[in-house]
Amino acid sequence: MDGTVSSYVDDDERWRAVLRRDRQADGVFYYSVRTTGIYSRPSCVSRPARRANTVFFTDPEAAERAGYRPCRRCRPRENSAHASYVTAIAKTCELIHDASETPNLDTLAEAAGFSRFHFHRVFKRLTGVTPQAYVATCRADRLRRVISEAETVTEAIYRSGFTSQGNFYAVSQQILGMTPTNFRMGADSIAISFAVSGSPLGPVLVAKTEKGICSVLTGDQATGGARMGDGLTGDAEAALVGRLRERFPKAHLIRAGREFDDRVAAAVRQSEPPRLGRDLPLNIRVTAMSERLRKALRDTPSEPSVQTR
Repeated sequence: MDGTVSSYVDDDERWRAVLRRDRQADGVFYYSVRTTGIYSRPSCVSRPARRANTVFFTDPEAAERAGYRPCRRCRPRENSAHASYVTAIAKTCELIHDASETPNLDTLAEAAGFSRFHFHRVFKRLTGVTPQAYVATCRADRLRRVISEAETVTEAIYRSGFTSQGNFYAVSQQILGMTPTNFRMGADSIAISFAVSGSPLGPVLVAKTEKGICSVLTGDQATGGARMGDGLTGDAEAALVGRLRERFPKAHLIRAGREFDDRVAAAVRQSEPPRLGRDLPLNIRVTAMSERLRKALRDTPSEPSVQTR
């Protein structure tokens, strides 16, 4: 370890600061990872390495003299507000994902260290959605995950973070594209049409029933996914369709026609992630893009409904 760090007096304390991504430690010390050759701010949103592979330094120069390169995500060489914004928004998004109860705007703003107004503005600038919309998207995703395993629909509603059944049923069709019971039953005998498109974050599948959008699935760029403007591989599309079939094993799956394909492609173009948020973790960008895509589809005219067989 190079030098003595004020307020973070030993490596154990510094390591705890790294684990909690402590923004107050930024500029006080830096940590590097032997296996990657990279050094970062304590608040970096990258997943921490193993403790045994972590080395601490008092400044970037010391880390670079030891042969480490600056992290491209947190940019430890830069004293910029943008890096701290990315860290703060990533932290609040993780709080939203992990929360057992739906956090309110004041709680999120306090966690980010911003005023309510400033937090709302920065959050939307980086993600392209409001904090409330992001919270609602995570709550809906949680509902889709637990509705099949919960004993009852009511249990799933409250486990997902809805405060009342009335609040849920007011948006249930928008969230599920079918009744909660049909969703639990694997969409038995329901016709679901789908379209697949490339996107800036990889391939996307959008599926709908006559009642609305029932699924938005994203693929993995690292395993054959396509960005917007690239051609989709057969494997990428097959993987997404396979996931759709796992979610709705009893449905009649139908490849959508040109009209819905064009509608989805147009919505994807409208949903392109903000450039300012490119340093956010991928799962956060995917969640935000899913919400933007659903909103774009809701805001555009739909073709004639798919009929149940």
